[in-house]
Amino acid sequence: MVAGGALALSPETNLCGAASTAVAVGAAQWNGWGFDLDNSRYQPEPALRAADVPKLGVKWAYGFQGGAASQPTIVDDRLFVTSTAGRVYSLDAKTGCTYWTYDASSGVHTTITIGELAAIKVIPPPKEKRSRRSRRRHHAYGKLLAHVETIKPQSAAFFGDDSGSVYALDAQHGTLLWKTRVDSHPFARIVGAPTLYKGHLYVPMSSSEDSVARPGTSCCTFRGSIAALDIFTGQVLWKTYTVVDQPGVTAASAGVAIGTSPTVDVKRGLLYVGSGNAYNSENLPTAHAVLAFDLFDGKLVWTRSLGSKDALTNDAGIVSAPILRTVARGKQILLAMRQNGVVYALDPDRAGDIVWQTSIPEGAVTHPPALLIAGPAADHRNFYTGSEGLTAYSLNTGAKRWSMPIAKHGCTWGDTNCRQISAQAVTVMPGIAFSGSLDGHLRAYSTNDGKIVWDFDTAREFVTVNGVKANGGSLDAAGPSIVNGILYVNSASESAGAQPGNALIAYSLK
Repeated sequence: MVAGGALALSPETNLCGAASTAVAVGAAQWNGWGFDLDNSRYQPEPALRAADVPKLGVKWAYGFQGGAASQPTIVDDRLFVTSTAGRVYSLDAKTGCTYWTYDASSGVHTTITIGELAAIKVIPPPKEKRSRRSRRRHHAYGKLLAHVETIKPQSAAFFGDDSGSVYALDAQHGTLLWKTRVDSHPFARIVGAPTLYKGHLYVPMSSSEDSVARPGTSCCTFRGSIAALDIFTGQVLWKTYTVVDQPGVTAASAGVAIGTSPTVDVKRGLLYVGSGNAYNSENLPTAHAVLAFDLFDGKLVWTRSLGSKDALTNDAGIVSAPILRTVARGKQILLAMRQNGVVYALDPDRAGDIVWQTSIPEGAVTHPPALLIAGPAADHRNFYTGSEGLTAYSLNTGAKRWSMPIAKHGCTWGDTNCRQISAQAVTVMPGIAFSGSLDGHLRAYSTNDGKIVWDFDTAREFVTVNGVKANGGSLDAAGPSIVNGILYVNSASESAGAQPGNALIAYSLK
């Protein structure tokens, strides 16, 4: 097939010797975008000590047929990842062999979320006297039920594509369970990873309509939304638009896309997302804002707009998933970052009132805003975000604890697209923050003082386990994942203004 209308993909040849077993959601995992429902991007139990990070080396590499914008999901020693060419992969997390692939009907940018499904249990009726005919009928029915039980998947892999559709695949075999078109708008797409909670899959809806609009045309008609789907059937349980009014002939009632992964607040029963701009000069109340929805009926509970369009970047959208953190005396804050580099701590108990705000180091916002970091991270002490390096801020006050710039240097591929900007989502473990840069380097920073303790240039050719020629390039978008002492990262950018690549790299101790 031609996935995403771009590439005809060949079958993978490095198939695993053993068949895939049932996939169980457990403790040692990185499941979805932000690791947890808070979207913290903090792995508290990486099975890797901070002191050993300088010893990391390449364990194996995998070559994509096309680029990859998603982040590796690791569950039950299986690695799930998507590609911009539309191929979805299930690999052995330890060796990189291929269990299965699935080709979606459009390109895929979202990170995969794995969720367990209820298994069908066959409870035989009490023994009693039956006629021979009744016994035969019961025996045949019992065989049918037993067969259903064996083929019922224990877990599913959920993701969205560039046409506004959501898929559920059998996580063990890679077969399609259901597919739901959440939004039929021709420019609707899903880029924020869906979030799973208690049988509901929360799906953010974005769009590419503003990027294809032509002068003199009546742009636009897309309206952002958030939807909740039943994970067993794919049925849309509720869908709430970020623009209430129906779009007209102008863009006055359009836009406000949601391109970030939703954050679940179990305590308050709320779902938080960051929104983009309205597709016009007006500032709708839900634009460039943090929005709080009721988890169970989708009602918009509160809105906190974080300013108008910025004169420098002409943008003010929320570029990353909100992060829910607990600070001094058990107080919770909601962290959000605008595309112009301003970071906010909001009070979830006071409809998002601003607790503190700060800006990333001066100079970062002069770059194209799309190149700003795709996802900050937070442990229990600091908030980490990238720019021309990495900066740590106090969760309690927003005060800068340290900032470590990247030394200016050339890139492996030359001067074109060579930028020292930490544009990849940050990933944190105890003592270490990992941050990837557009120059192709993945760096490990000490969370104590920002010192760089490990630096690996991914912009090189790799010998891959699947035989596909692979080169690394710029590191942007989705960040690294850490599970069971192995660090995984995609050096596979397809972004404008970045060096392309098509490598998935696994690092472990030498």
